[in-house]
Amino acid sequence: MKPYTLLAENVTNEELTYGLYERDGVRYYQVNSDPVASSKEINCEYELAHMMSRPFKPAKQPKVLIVGLGVGSFLNAIAESMPQEKAQFDVLDLNKDAFEWFKKFLAESKGTAPRTEFVVDQVSSYVKTKSNVYNAIFMDPELWRSCQNGEDLMSKPYLNYFVNALKMGGLLGVVTERPDKVVLGRMERSGFEVSVERISAVPGGKRQRTIWLAKKGHYQRSH
Repeated sequence: MKPYTLLAENVTNEELTYGLYERDGVRYYQVNSDPVASSKEINCEYELAHMMSRPFKPAKQPKVLIVGLGVGSFLNAIAESMPQEKAQFDVLDLNKDAFEWFKKFLAESKGTAPRTEFVVDQVSSYVKTKSNVYNAIFMDPELWRSCQNGEDLMSKPYLNYFVNALKMGGLLGVVTERPDKVVLGRMERSGFEVSVERISAVPGGKRQRTIWLAKKGHYQRSH
């Protein structure tokens, strides 16, 4: 087996080290030497992106927010699913070098970067200022927390931010390791209609992850 090759690294003022590695054609994203994402296990991201893009196929200018770049799987997947020339993809990330890493090492299509804008900010600072802006929002809350920012994206305040930032009928797509009934109820009470599925992390593989597809609507909890 080949050794890991360091492709890029960024040490922040907060003493966090972001690293992008490659071995045997697989890209790995690390935070403080801890592996947090791999391009080998991105099946859920692509499945979710294809599901979420369907309602917006007729839209000329769909606008999408992606929280955290990781190994670029969400961005590549949604760009593939939404080929509209005027589609806009906003990526919120804490690594200031994320866009350069994406363009140099992670982009699967040359047409993705020109439609993408990267923003370096916390979710609490950025998303809560948006209202009725996005058709879709993608996130991996566990990946985001691995960046040691302390933000719980599945908590009630953050779910309310996402509801407000989405247009009516807009979709929130989430990938987590496991389903959670408490979080499901929280999402429904925040104004989402939610479906949850277990999907193989690798096509045909045994390990599964959970994808959440949540639509901003007029959910009323039954009594």
